[in-house]
Parts: sequence; structure tokens; C-alpha cells
Amino acid sequence: MLYSAEQWNSFLDKNLASMESLWPKKNGVVKIFYKISDPGVNTTAANLAIAAWEAKTCIKFSKMTESDERAEYMKIWLDKSCYADVGHRKGKPTKVSLANCPERGPTHEIGHALGMKHEQARSDRDDNIIVYMANIKPGMENNYDKFPTINFEVPYDYYSLMQYHDRSFGIDDKRVMLAKDVRFQILMGDGDKITHWNAKLMNTMYKCTVGWLKACKQKSEPCKNGGYTQKDCSCACPLGTSGDKCENLVMSYRDALIKQFSPYTSVISTSGAVVVSPGYPDKAPST
Repeated sequence: MLYSAEQWNSFLDKNLASMESLWPKKNGVVKIFYKISDPGVNTTAANLAIAAWEAKTCIKFSKMTESDERAEYMKIWLDKSCYADVGHRKGKPTKVSLANCPERGPTHEIGHALGMKHEQARSDRDDNIIVYMANIKPGMENNYDKFPTINFEVPYDYYSLMQYHDRSFGIDDKRVMLAKDVRFQILMGDGDKITHWNAKLMNTMYKCTVGWLKACKQKSEPCKNGGYTQKDCSCACPLGTSGDKCENLVMSYRDALIKQFSPYTSVISTSGAVVVSPGYPDKAPST
């Protein structure tokens, strides 16, 4: 999807705080300097997370030298918990703490540092989940704030790297979120890698796709069904599509996720239906 200057100005007007959190471009390149400021940081995990975002986007990362005294950079350190500032901060570092992070934590937190909010913070979250604020631990309610985000026609992704589990910060492990697509109640929050929609949203926010289309001499987006042109001029296609241009819609993205990660999941809509669990009481057969 290409946006006109008028459309971009409209997005800025509606979502200024979010757009201001983007790291600046210089000569058409987004280059983020970073420093690992604590010797206890798992540098392998940090570097893998940086490499993952660099591979999927047009954003470049550069490790600072010891003598570099710039004020605006990504500071990777160990504070009391796993968290990150959201986006670029004018005149000071964007902090990314990797203390006590789960396996997906470094990639998730760097996503925040690049400007992404939690999936459950999206403006369209109420169309996809129900949040029970009364079940959230006191003082942790901000993790479920909703923002007027501009989503650039990128759909809500239950398997997003930025989506919480359904019981995150729940009092006595109570459920905080209900998925309106009930198939994703348990899968929600399990995504540990950058999904297609995570990458598309980031590349749209930073106008990476605009630059790639120009470099690939494309006047319009040739990729179909939610795909997009990536840096090597090929199409990045979502699950559920096939063909070089993602032109064949085999099944929806959500159906494809369920088929891949939870093939025995189905929705029962008939009253009195008999439910049979394969191999019960043993575990379901492997696929």
C-alpha cells in the first residue's frame, strides 16, 4: 500500500505521538546506534534480536565506539526487569533492559525501541479481544492501555511478537484477555519471532516499502493478499497464500496459523455435538 503526502499528513494529525517516536532518517537511511552498557547482558541474544529486525526491515544498526558521546542511541542494559522505551527519544537514549527476559524478550523489546506498541494496545483491539481490567495486578494496568494507533491496514495478529499471553499480569494467574476468535485463546502470545504482519507494519511505518518499490522500479505494489515488496524485490507473503506474487489465497492467515500450530483446534457451533480428542487420554498424535 502506497500513501500520498496528504494521507501521511492525515496519519500524523491523528497519531502524532506514535509517529514522533520513529527514529529519524538521514539521507534516506534509518541508522540506529546502540551500546551494550552492562557487562552482564547476554550479547548473543541481543545481537540475534538486532539481526532479526535488520533482516526484515530497512533499519540499520551500528555499534557505538567507546569514544562516541552522542545523546540519542539505543542503550541495552540490565535494569530490574525486561522492558524498553517506545521509540526514539529526543536528546536522550532509548533504554532497552534485558533483565530476566524470556526467550523472545530481546526481539520483543527492540520492537518497542523501534516504535511498536503491544498488540493489545492497538486501536482495534476491542474488535479482537476482551480485556478484563479487574483481573490485572494493581499497578500493572498500563500494560493494557489502548492507544489511537494507525495500523496501515495491517490486521490484528494474535500470534504477533508484540502480543501478551492471556494471563499476563493477571491476579493469581487469572485470565486477563479473551480472544474473540476463540481458536487463539491458548496460542495468543506464543509468537516468538517477527511475524509477517509485524514486519509489514514496521516497514510501512518507516516507509521501507516505498524505497524498495522505487529501487525495484515498481510504480505500484505487485504483491497481492497482504504481501509486500521486500529489499531483494521479491514478495514477502503471509501464511495462507502461494505464488511469487502471493496471488493465490489458499486460506486466511488465521486459518493457516491454526493449521500450522494447533491442527486439532476447531470451533464447535452445533448444539449437542460429540467431541472426540485423538488418542485420549494420551497426548494427541504428532503431526
